[in-house]
Amino acid sequence: MLLRSLTALVGIPVLMGAVWLGAPWLTVLVVAAGVVGIWELYRMTPANVGPLPVILGAAWVVALLCGAQAASGRDNFLIISGGVTAAGSFVSLLWFIAFYRGSSFPAGFLYLILGPLYVGFLLAHALMLREMTGSDLDGAVDLGRSWLLFAVLVTFATDTGAFLVGRTLGRHPMAPLISPNKTWEGSLGGFASAVAAALLLGLVFDLQIAPWQQALIGGVVGIVSQWGDLIESKLKRIADVKDAGSIIPGHGGLLDRLDSMLLALPAVYYLLVVFIS
Repeated sequence: MLLRSLTALVGIPVLMGAVWLGAPWLTVLVVAAGVVGIWELYRMTPANVGPLPVILGAAWVVALLCGAQAASGRDNFLIISGGVTAAGSFVSLLWFIAFYRGSSFPAGFLYLILGPLYVGFLLAHALMLREMTGSDLDGAVDLGRSWLLFAVLVTFATDTGAFLVGRTLGRHPMAPLISPNKTWEGSLGGFASAVAAALLLGLVFDLQIAPWQQALIGGVVGIVSQWGDLIESKLKRIADVKDAGSIIPGHGGLLDRLDSMLLALPAVYYLLVVFIS
């Protein structure tokens, strides 16, 4: 716990600073996270995949993230990501057909094709969310900064609430075969913490939507972020590894910290698009 806390004392200010400053600092941080994330994911693939898919996957992830940064709107992002996805799928498929010699053909295919989408496409919403703008009587407002901080902090609140409530009150396992320590009580605690954090952050930031909409987005984050955690836990169980990596002292791999965020970011982005359109 001490090592986890010390790491957080260093990592959280770096993350918050990058979110506050935006591009290019946030872009560099997100691209680096995406490359490490896809490497850790391929580390959990079936044997004999080799180094080339890591290079292809990393290039694919970088292209998706840079496309998200370059896009001026969600329509452009969909066009760019669609083109990158098609090109990446084609190149990866050619490699897979020609060179793959692993023992599990379907699993190798799914990891190779879906991996960059899981890491790159979902993570790209952090950059899209940061570039959002709003307006008030004084003109344009940097809405993206507030909402990306909102997404990150509500996800943190979900994880913290689920951990604390689960440790103190948890009695009923939620998914014992995937993540034995998770309980329904902890899950409800995480959900309640997410809604409470969303309403509290609405008092701090100018989010430009009604409190009930803030609470709704917080509640959705409180659900999907836990789904993201379970998805990554399932991948680790399939690969029979405890952590996705060891790059973060006391926390395991970077993917172990991104798992909740990967679903929370798109959820916040698309709900916000609906509410402010």
